[in-house]
Amino acid sequence: MLGFVAVAGASVFQCVFAHAEHAGHAAVACAAALAVLGLASYRWMNAQPSAIGLLSDGITIWNRSGEMRHTSIAGCAQWSGRLIALTLCDTRGRRETLVVAADSVDADTFRQLSVQARRAAASHL
Repeated sequence: MLGFVAVAGASVFQCVFAHAEHAGHAAVACAAALAVLGLASYRWMNAQPSAIGLLSDGITIWNRSGEMRHTSIAGCAQWSGRLIALTLCDTRGRRETLVVAADSVDADTFRQLSVQARRAAASHL
């Protein structure tokens, strides 16, 4: 993420410097791009799930900021017991995808999550 922000900032500097008379204008544009991209990447990193709790009617997800949300499973796709992609539906009806690798949770939790996801996907057909 830091590499992307740095390359994008340098690109903005080069583009503005090529058309501006002063390097100061390019530096201001570069600083603004770095600030916007840095803040966006920080917020994105904090919104990523850090813990998952299994419930009978769905899952609870905690992010890195400590916020908790309850979602229900609307569908899933599983690849050879190593990866499962869950389609989650929140209380407002918005759908999002959560990808869980088998080695990111213990084997029993992954199995329970797979079974619950298949049942939820079958009930939404």
